[in-house]
Amino acid sequence: MNEYIVKIGFWLRAYDGFIVEAESDADAIEKAKAVAKTAMESAAHPEHVETGERREGVIAFIDRVAPDGRHAVAEDVAFDDDRIHDSPTG
Repeated sequence: MNEYIVKIGFWLRAYDGFIVEAESDADAIEKAKAVAKTAMESAAHPEHVETGERREGVIAFIDRVAPDGRHAVAEDVAFDDDRIHDSPTG
């Protein structure tokens, strides 16, 4: 029997928070957008990751393990229909 390495990818919902000081509600919205953009570009861990709500899974790759190394079998294999993003083909 052959051995295979399977790697999956999926989306997790994550939450982060911050405080802004502003002169008005409209100013707060604009400042929040700027800080949110910076937070989204950060590599730091968010305050909370919702691990119980995994979405849009894909098998990133399947490799067969052989005495001479790993051999690619398949990539980007859909296995569910839980889509949160439109696919390019439809």
